Amino acid sequence: MVKELELSTNEKELIISGLKEGIRLDGRGIDDFRSLKITLGPEYGRSEVKLGDTKVLAKVSCEVARPYPDRPNEGILTLNTELSPMAFAGLEPGRPSEEEVLVSRILEKAIKINRAVDVEGLCIVANELAWSIHVDVHFLDNDGNIIDAACIAAISALSHFRRPDVTVIGEDVTIHPVDQRNPVPLSIHHTPICVTFAFFENGYCKIPFYQYSLYSFINFVLTQRLVGG
Repeated sequence: MVKELELSTNEKELIISGLKEGIRLDGRGIDDFRSLKITLGPEYGRSEVKLGDTKVLAKVSCEVARPYPDRPNEGILTLNTELSPMAFAGLEPGRPSEEEVLVSRILEKAIKINRAVDVEGLCIVANELAWSIHVDVHFLDNDGNIIDAACIAAISALSHFRRPDVTVIGEDVTIHPVDQRNPVPLSIHHTPICVTFAFFENGYCKIPFYQYSLYSFINFVLTQRLVGG
């Protein structure tokens, strides 16, 4: 579980007075985005995202597996999130926190359920062999917008990832080492983007940092799909 931190009365008053003037504690307007930096590599499928002072690392890996019986012509896509004491000072050992469960569900919906990745293209031999793609998301620093940053990290890592090439001739399946044949990118249908809004009695702000998330009475996450070349 994650213990909720409390804001002081002065911090709350500063937040509210700033919202009334359309300005946040860091000088941004209520509709302004935070600075974004995406670092890819050095290996394929590794993406580190810095959104303001929030840092998230996503790594993609793959293995050959048997397709699910009810989806014999599709590969498998799995997303895993991991909170760390570095990012969540109040993190307690035990079962996953509500925040971790929420992040996992939204990422699942944005990327997996909305089929951002072409899972049919991951099938090698129907009902027998398919690629199983794993996305591990690690939260390094938390200053709010962890869902937004996690979604960017996950989809950019998937877009950057390359799997080994495969040749199928009759019943013979050859998986080519990446040092012998160029690896193959995943087919991405669209790019999901999550945008968090924090609502207060006196207004709202877009892309709130941590203090605003603590004081808001509701946080709303909007998921959009970017399509196009």
